[in-house]
Amino acid sequence: MIANRKFGIGTLLAAIFIVSMAFVPAVSAQEESLNGTDTLNVVSVKQAEEVASFSIKEISGSLSNFSEWGDATVKLSTVYYDLDGKKSAYSFNIIENKQQIGHIFISATKDNCPVLEFSKGKIPNEIPEFTTRSESLVQEHANKLISENNSKEELTIGKMKPLYLGPTFYYAEYTLTDTKGNIKEKVIVDLPFSTIVNFNESNVNVPVGEDYFFNNTYLQQQQEMRIQNANAQWTALEKEMVDSSSYSASSSVEYSISGVPYYPWRDGCSPTAAGMVLGYWDTHGYSNFPSRDYLIDELAEAMGTDWPGNGATWPWNIDDGIETVCDTYNYPRFQASNDYVSWSEVKTEVNANRPFVLSMLNGGTAIGCSQDYGEHSVTCMGYYEGSTDYVLLHDTWSTTTTRYLAFGSWTGAMATWVKYVTG
Repeated sequence: MIANRKFGIGTLLAAIFIVSMAFVPAVSAQEESLNGTDTLNVVSVKQAEEVASFSIKEISGSLSNFSEWGDATVKLSTVYYDLDGKKSAYSFNIIENKQQIGHIFISATKDNCPVLEFSKGKIPNEIPEFTTRSESLVQEHANKLISENNSKEELTIGKMKPLYLGPTFYYAEYTLTDTKGNIKEKVIVDLPFSTIVNFNESNVNVPVGEDYFFNNTYLQQQQEMRIQNANAQWTALEKEMVDSSSYSASSSVEYSISGVPYYPWRDGCSPTAAGMVLGYWDTHGYSNFPSRDYLIDELAEAMGTDWPGNGATWPWNIDDGIETVCDTYNYPRFQASNDYVSWSEVKTEVNANRPFVLSMLNGGTAIGCSQDYGEHSVTCMGYYEGSTDYVLLHDTWSTTTTRYLAFGSWTGAMATWVKYVTG
């Protein structure tokens, strides 16, 4: 498993997502041809730079916190790779008055959405303490291997190879070679968390009856849907870039559900997020539900949340817990169901004024936040649709601010839809 960045909903989805669902590797994209032209779904540096330049105009025109990006330029920082050694992303520094004021990541394949993430902070592999620490960890690991094997032969640490496996997931790969030039091992370090990781290990136990979520056919279908959605985003963006020399904010759409409460984290993120969903319905014609804290307490108990404890909840228990509490307060017509989330479903539910719970594995960093979500449940109550799509969230951390998170900024995600069924 990946190093546990933050324990919120527990072991949400299996490590299989890292390979088969998450940040889709460029396995279906051919490498650039020898003459420098692009083939199939590969994105060249030049194309990525054009997308980055166009996208920061959109961002500055749509999000007030980034208005200063309107006259900025972009400069290539790093070319990233996936675990198979194929290009996965390009990072660009955003420059204004010769100063770096942020960065933006663009996918190196059209099988992932164009804009992967952006921030006002520095790119992790440009932060000296991160790279220095990663090199020290690899040296310690190499020394340990020599000691364990009672070998006097030195191991040489190769140049860092930057890996990008999805929004906010930055790694450094090092090759250890012996004196004969033979590769002995490849070591991968999580840069921000200074931890050596092993993507071949998995300690996940799937609850009985939930194994269909891990069925290879089902996972393949989910990956194909993600690729189709990404391809459509690239097509729309390229058309928009051709049709206009600058971004028009009128081409974007934003909708949010009014009246969804902000609840602070209590007992666990999943019961808190579900509490906000039922809290919304409480003020929209279904007033039998108890007060905030008592409601969250009951949801935590019904979901089997580990509380008192670490607040972890198996996500497959979220829907059952919601229905149990609804039944308790004489609302048997409320139905909750777990499913993987698509962009069309997000828009359908939000447009119907039905907030829902979104549970993420390795969730990325929302705009304006300094910390990634990791394993976390939130309440989704809106969306922004432009050349980059965002879900609008009440995240159980802030009691005043709606967060914007780029759609797909996670390794895996599960939605718990909640609706009142009439008739």
